[in-house]
Amino acid sequence: VIPVFLTKLLFINHEDLHPIFREREGMLNRFKYIFPIIFNTTFIIIGTSIRMYEEWNNNEKKNKEIETVKNLSIIEGLKSQINPHFLFNSLNSIYALTTKKSNNAPEAVITLSELMRYMLYQTNNDYVLLSKELEYISNYIKLQRLRIASNENVTINIHGSISDQKIKPLLLISFIENAFKYGTDYKGNTAVKICINVNENTLIFNCDNLVGDIQKTDDNSGIGIKNTRNRLELLYPENYTLKVEEEDNMFKVNLILKLN
Repeated sequence: VIPVFLTKLLFINHEDLHPIFREREGMLNRFKYIFPIIFNTTFIIIGTSIRMYEEWNNNEKKNKEIETVKNLSIIEGLKSQINPHFLFNSLNSIYALTTKKSNNAPEAVITLSELMRYMLYQTNNDYVLLSKELEYISNYIKLQRLRIASNENVTINIHGSISDQKIKPLLLISFIENAFKYGTDYKGNTAVKICINVNENTLIFNCDNLVGDIQKTDDNSGIGIKNTRNRLELLYPENYTLKVEEEDNMFKVNLILKLN
């Protein structure tokens, strides 16, 4: 019985198969043709996706390079504006001393030479030591105090541990120049108070000055605060907060900066 059964099973015709088996056999035959199509299509999609990603990545790199060059050009332009502005103000200060035949005029010239030496030989670097930048600011205020007759309300206080922290050069000077330019009232009284606190890699800069008549009538404040805002946005994006306000006849600047 068994041999006869096996013989019939081996030589069974396709038409004699159960409908379910015939359906499965048809699916297998169709899959043999569909599988290469699916495989080739998948390969094409993956290859196209890889090429698109590579092109996108290359375009992003090029855009970043272009943006970097653009930002550097803007920064250099802003810095080039600071130097003549600073020199003009400083020479005005020394001129005021010479017209009064002040004994402080020679010291003012020496102080200015120190300031110019720093600006010529240090500020071309991307970063400078914070200690050098604060020394430069102190010398600038020293020069301003020499030309002001009543300078008891011109102060600078620096607190905190200053070691090897670095900062972008000439970042704070525009605020200070602005304070001295507009910090004198019609009676000749000058009030400029600067306080700098350093806590590890965080710098807190406060500069308060008296609101003088020039501040109220002159709409063009020069480079000043606008310049520094632009530089902060380019050099320290998302790493600073700047608050500028006028309160009780005082113009106040508060800057919190995360140092690199």
